Amino acid sequence: PPRSTLFPYTTLFRSKTMYRSGSRYCRVEEAPDPDNKLHGLLIINEPDYWMANLMTKTARHGVDPGPTFNCHMPLFADDPDKEAAGLEFGLEMEFFKAKGASPHEGSVLQGKKTTQYQVEIGSSKLALFTYGDPERPLAVGRVRGDKGEIYWYSGYGQVPFEAKLFAKPEGTKIEEMKP
Repeated sequence: PPRSTLFPYTTLFRSKTMYRSGSRYCRVEEAPDPDNKLHGLLIINEPDYWMANLMTKTARHGVDPGPTFNCHMPLFADDPDKEAAGLEFGLEMEFFKAKGASPHEGSVLQGKKTTQYQVEIGSSKLALFTYGDPERPLAVGRVRGDKGEIYWYSGYGQVPFEAKLFAKPEGTKIEEMKP
């Protein structure tokens, strides 16, 4: 049976839990933000996708017009270099290895001995810190100019595929998006 990759992570402001199964299924669950009346959920089950606000119980549904049906979860979608913008959640190791990054002894981060991979693409320096056996991401960082960003993973692993995670969000009023 297919498997899903689960990778909760935390940015400076909000935590998210993400799931990916192959190139067809993606899910992003945001932490509730009561101040802004927002609890975001994105579900992609190609070609369908839903953007929901669980706090208001509303969602918008759209259909990918194709011709390809692949969900993408870029870490740095704003990178002007398309090659660097191709670094995606759930595909970190594949990205760094495909770019020829070799493993080097990393630092001890969050009490874990890490292995570090680095690549330079255009004006971006990217680094992946992994730990454990099997090897899995602990952090991914980017430095571009004088600006640095880092994603810390609070977990990363395989879980059984659950179709309901990638289905239309239940209990929401769904508005269809215009093509």
